[in-house]
Amino acid sequence: MNIEALLEDYIQDAFEIVSAWDLPDDELPDAVNAQARLMAGIPLDHTALPSCTDPYLTLQF
Repeated sequence: MNIEALLEDYIQDAFEIVSAWDLPDDELPDAVNAQARLMAGIPLDHTALPSCTDPYLTLQF
């Protein structure tokens, strides 16, 4: 699953959370994306993950 597909699962919930905050309109999209990333467990400083042929490699804790 790519990151965009993963974030789609959280965008609506993230929007509902962030819309309750008192943010200027120009900061709202970045805040929603950041909240969705946190909810999905993706670090905010995330860069594109390298391709991986081993599906269990990304499950290391």
